[in-house]
Amino acid sequence: MIDENIAASYKGDADARAKMHNAQCLAGMAFSNALLGIVHSMAHKTGAAYSGGHIVHGAANAMYLPKVIKYNAWEKAAADRYAEIARFISLPAKTAEEGVASLISHIKALNRALDIPGGSMDYEGGIIGEKEFLEKLPRVAELAVGDACTGSNPRKITPAEMEKLLRCCFYDSEVDF
Repeated sequence: MIDENIAASYKGDADARAKMHNAQCLAGMAFSNALLGIVHSMAHKTGAAYSGGHIVHGAANAMYLPKVIKYNAWEKAAADRYAEIARFISLPAKTAEEGVASLISHIKALNRALDIPGGSMDYEGGIIGEKEFLEKLPRVAELAVGDACTGSNPRKITPAEMEKLLRCCFYDSEVDF
């Protein structure tokens, strides 16, 4: 429902907005039955961490999701699940690797359609300064690793790896670890 309606909803289509309302309600019910992983851990800890402004939780999740999928896909079971999601929404996924790549590409395209930047450095025209981001990075990474959602992530993460991942999310660089 989300994949089929989010872009049209964003553009003001009333029917798509009604469908998105139902989709978000279903997603909320699902969230209450499971923890959410490091996308949410990162979004929880970066949302209000910077003096330049607040990163809206949904936008943070959207920016971080492609990077976290790439990070998690180093675990075969996670890659297989991402490929299953890709197939479910009719993306190319003959192999797990192809499914992961097509899912990431699709999410990035959705983000562009929703005016969500690839990196948090560019969020809202650059409300997070690089100097402040780098100064706070070790503490934000530590807090994100300690977040309740981290324990359910399919791939374990250390504070040092979280720092690297947050850097990738800030600069919109590739995750290669």
